[in-house]
Amino acid sequence: MQQEAVWQQKSQEQLDLQDKLQRIAKMRMFDDTLMNAVFDSRIAETEVLIQIILDRDDIKVTSTKTQEEFINVYGRMVTLDIVARDADNKLYNIEVQRDKYKAPPQRARFHAAVTDITLLKDRQPFKEMPERYTIFITEEDKFGSGLPLYHVENKIAELNDEPFCDGGHIIYVNGGYRDLATPIGQLMHDFACVQAKDILNPVLRERVRYLKESEGGTIEMCELVEEYAEKKAMRVKLKSAKNLLENTNLSLEEIAKYVELPLATVEELAHGRIA
Repeated sequence: MQQEAVWQQKSQEQLDLQDKLQRIAKMRMFDDTLMNAVFDSRIAETEVLIQIILDRDDIKVTSTKTQEEFINVYGRMVTLDIVARDADNKLYNIEVQRDKYKAPPQRARFHAAVTDITLLKDRQPFKEMPERYTIFITEEDKFGSGLPLYHVENKIAELNDEPFCDGGHIIYVNGGYRDLATPIGQLMHDFACVQAKDILNPVLRERVRYLKESEGGTIEMCELVEEYAEKKAMRVKLKSAKNLLENTNLSLEEIAKYVELPLATVEELAHGRIA
């Protein structure tokens, strides 16, 4: 009986592994799991991404991290897809969104505000505030005009739209742009590729090849798939808790017990600090 149980467990583990491998094989850089694996702590890959979007080859990335949380003690926290800094201390927040409707102007404004407050030390002069780029890569054309990029800059209306020069920049990248005669068209083509061999950029191609086709890479990806499954389960619990908070008279303790969340998490949710 015990031997049969062990066999069934091994059989299930093998099925789970095959399922993960099949899911990994279908992933593109537009998908969160692969995107994070390609760019997390990867200087060369992030540098390629930023240089192409900004059309500059002199940007030198010094640090990059994915899924970085910014805590807002006054309200909603935010988790940013990619946060990078360059040799001039400029900050880049890059968000990859498959659904263009999840990248409204208000979200860009909020992300910019959350990152801006991290750019100055206490009593540091405002004029020393470094530049900040908030970049949304949407799988579909956000504004529907067929352009590869949409640059959003603050201007002074009464001075013939003279630039405000506050150092803040917002860029929307059209993930559906496919003019392969242009670097941005090639980049968006690469983001949509399932197989590494089809990726045009050599730096990105080799990273995806490692993650999908090597033993070490597939182990790394399987771990990420498990991690994302856990996060997805947590999001389901948070959604259930939020619905109970809004539609029932249950106490916070009762809700925490019902959805199997720590009481502290439900309290944070009740105060609007968790989306």
